Amino acid sequence: MSLLTGFAVVVTEAALAIYRKLHAVHFGVYGATMVGKTTLHHQLRTRGEVQQIKERTVGRHRASRKYVKLDGDAHTLKTADIGGEAIYWKEWLKDMRERKVKYVIFMIDHRHLDNDSNMDHQIAWKFFVDAMINDYWPDGKKKKDADFPLAVGIWANKYDIWGEKYPTDDILKHEIFEPFKYGMSKLNDRGIPCFKYIVSAKSDPEMVYKGIFTMIKDY
Repeated sequence: MSLLTGFAVVVTEAALAIYRKLHAVHFGVYGATMVGKTTLHHQLRTRGEVQQIKERTVGRHRASRKYVKLDGDAHTLKTADIGGEAIYWKEWLKDMRERKVKYVIFMIDHRHLDNDSNMDHQIAWKFFVDAMINDYWPDGKKKKDADFPLAVGIWANKYDIWGEKYPTDDILKHEIFEPFKYGMSKLNDRGIPCFKYIVSAKSDPEMVYKGIFTMIKDY
């Protein structure tokens, strides 16, 4: 490699690093109440053990920037903390529309495994999927191609709590994802790929960051 070529590579890498720091990648973080969305936001901002968060998020908070680094790579993200109760689900759509969200993390936990009658995640997931595959926004305006996310990650959170209770040799075939397969199929048919992932947002920042970087890199 010549000196001139090497200099050009260094300049290009520096320019790319500056671009990634200034240009935020918009992520939407949605899911049922008490699933760990606020904890994930804190983890992206602070990196480390997150203290127990007992308060429920009310409404939609203003989106904020988070600078994340992993193995020498770095990106600036922008996420907004939004409540997970049914009265706030339409705020998820407003968030996606206003910020032009490119990647969605839909969070679940193990409550449907502990209790077969608990449908918190399934109901929220159906609302989300139906809204995503619809060609129109709730106000009747037709969506543009850029309004659809590049990918949806369904993240099974609190692995540190349920991992030993519900073990598996193949994470991608874990029973925790079973109730969401039909919705993932509908999203795939609409041209929106899905990414299954297992995470401990409270205690394992590396799992969180790997999931983020995988979505950006692969989709």
